[in-house]
Amino acid sequence: MAIVAHHVTGIYTCTQVRESSGRSGPRDSIQIWDASSSALVFAESPDEAQKLFDAALRAQPEGENPREIVMRKMHVAPVVGQLVTESANLPLNWPKILDEAGSLVESTPMDDFEQGYWVDVDQAVRPDKFSFSIGTLQSDVPEDIRSGLNWTDKKFFFLLNVLSLPAPPPNPDDELDAGREDPIDSEENSSNEPSASEIESMNVIFPETVALIQARNSVVAAWLWRRYAATTNLNDRAIRIVPLCGTVGKAV
Repeated sequence: MAIVAHHVTGIYTCTQVRESSGRSGPRDSIQIWDASSSALVFAESPDEAQKLFDAALRAQPEGENPREIVMRKMHVAPVVGQLVTESANLPLNWPKILDEAGSLVESTPMDDFEQGYWVDVDQAVRPDKFSFSIGTLQSDVPEDIRSGLNWTDKKFFFLLNVLSLPAPPPNPDDELDAGREDPIDSEENSSNEPSASEIESMNVIFPETVALIQARNSVVAAWLWRRYAATTNLNDRAIRIVPLCGTVGKAV
C-alpha cells in the first residue's frame, strides 16, 4: 500500500509531576489536565496512522518528569489527494510543500492577521452565494473583513476542515430503552470518551475530510474549496480553516 497523509486528532488526559508554587516555596505536585492535538500522519492505513500518532504523543521530552497519557478519543480523517491552488489542482508533493510551508512560517510574523484565520469562512463564503472570480469575491466580501486580509500575490497554506453533518435527534423510544438499562451493566460499559460539551469547550474539530489549500487568504481558500467541491456531496457542508499542523512519519 502507498503511504498517504491522514489527519489525526486526539483528545487525551495528561498526568505529570510538575513544580508548583506553595506557601513554603516551590514544590512538586501531581497535575492532571486534558489536552488535544492534531497532526498530518504519513502512513499506509488509518490504523497505522493512529499508532504512529499515539507513539509520537507518548514520546517523553528530555529533562522532564515522565508524563502519563490516557487517550480518550482519536479521530482519523482522509486528506484530499490534491493541493488546491488559485491556478490549478496539483499533485501533493509533500516534501516540497512542507519545506515551503516551513520557510513561510519563519518569515511570517506571529501576529500576522492578513491570513484571515479570524474570519468565519463558513458564513463569508456560502455555497448558495458563489462569487464568479477572486476579483468579484474581493468586492463581495464586506469591507470590515476585506480590509484586514492579504490580497497580494503572496500565498499561504491552509488546512480546510469539512465538518460532518450533525447527528440526528435522539429517538424517544431509544431514550426509553436506555432508561431500562441495568445500572451495574451501564457502569461497566461506561466510556472514557469526552462528552460533547467537553469537546466543544476545548474547541476540538473532528473533520470528515481535510483539504490542503494554497491561497492568499482564508476567504480565497474557502472559495477555492467551494469551487472544487461544487459537484460533490461535500459542497454544502460546514467548513473551518486552521493553520497547517505538525507532521508525523516520513513525507513522500
